[in-house]
This record gives sequence, C-alpha cells and structure tokens, in this order.
Amino acid sequence: MTATDFDKLAKIYEAEKISPWNDLYERPNSIQLMGEVDGLTVLDAGCGGGKHCADLLAKGATMHGFDMSEKMLAFAKDALGDQVEFKVADLSQPLPYQEGQFDRILCALALHYLEHWSTPLSEFYRVLKPGGKVVISTHHPFMDHALAGGEAYFAHTLIEDSWKKPDGTLYVCYWRRPLTQMMDEIKAAGLEVETIQEPMPVPETEEQFPDAYKKLTTQPRFIFFVLRKLS
Repeated sequence: MTATDFDKLAKIYEAEKISPWNDLYERPNSIQLMGEVDGLTVLDAGCGGGKHCADLLAKGATMHGFDMSEKMLAFAKDALGDQVEFKVADLSQPLPYQEGQFDRILCALALHYLEHWSTPLSEFYRVLKPGGKVVISTHHPFMDHALAGGEAYFAHTLIEDSWKKPDGTLYVCYWRRPLTQMMDEIKAAGLEVETIQEPMPVPETEEQFPDAYKKLTTQPRFIFFVLRKLS
C-alpha cells in the first residue's frame, strides 16, 4: 500500500462516521490496553485521522502522531489542531524521533500493510524509554487465513481484499503471517510480550450493528499485543 492508496482510504474513513470494526471494537480495546497515560509522552504510529490521539489526549497524554498519508493527517489536524505534534513518516522507514523519547507507543491496524516488521518494531524499541510499552492491533492470523482460502496457514503471503463501503468498493492489499512469525519478529526486535488479547466489541455494538456483533463475538478479527522494552 502506498501513500496514494491511504489517501483514498482517508476519504472513505471520513465519510464513515462510525464503524463497528474500528470505533466499537478496535479503538476502545486499544485505548484500554494503553492503560494510565496521564502525564506520559505517547506516539501514535500510523495515526490516520487522529481518533486514537483524541482519546489519549482526553486521558491526559502528551501526544505525537505520524502517518504516511497527508490527507489522513489533514483530518487529524482539522480535528485536533496543535494539541498533537503531527509528522509525515513511513512505518517501513526509520522514524523521525529521538532515542528514548516516548513512554508509550500505539500502532493500531497498520502493521499488516507491511511485508516485514523488523524496521517498525526495532524503531519502536529505539524510541521507547526503558520500561516503556507498545500496544499493537493487527489482523488476526486466523481471519487472514480464511480470507486466503484456508490453505497454507504458515505461509507469509500477500492478500488482496475488497471492502464494501457506502461510497463504493475499496480494494486493499496486506500481508498475512502466522502467529509464530509475529512472535519471532517481536522477539528479534528485543521487545517482551506482556499480553496477547482477542477482545470483544463494546456492548452497544449488538444493538447498532447486529451482524457485525455476531461476527466479532464468534470469529477472530484482530489480535492485540502489549509489548514492553525491558532496558
């Protein structure tokens, strides 16, 4: 996926005011896993339109965020102004931040777009303070296994998918990897796994989006990691 692809996503995300997958499932669970952030310096890596930034600001964090899509960042800046220091940056490249700058990092639904996790995870390690934590949400390997046809679970492969949205169908590409590979890439970056979760959507999803609620409570959708830098 290129910056142009994510610019296209930006228009769709803006038109979709509330999503059961993002607003009622992924985001509340990621924010909860971030824990107490009052007074902490936090990086939102792949911040998109800034909704996670807004949630963490409300909890007292000093926020920084970056995205490779300038259109996504435009939405974030319109919503949050100068409350957050935003930058244009690419997860697959070295990050424009100092060593040990952050207490916490959030990377929400971004890593599955990358073929390799070595650069972003090693960069998270570098810019975290000792004892700092990273919260990651990404595609669940079982979900992607089903989308890939249910064969060769242990393959690391590119998936082409289509998302039907109110403004039309969006075609996206992302990389699936088995859980074993995720764990190996995390370990290679020097990060320790504190928690792995497969959480549920918030209760109001059942009334607002019953079909999505049924899927989210019976089939793995995303997987969540809490990682720690020990030293």
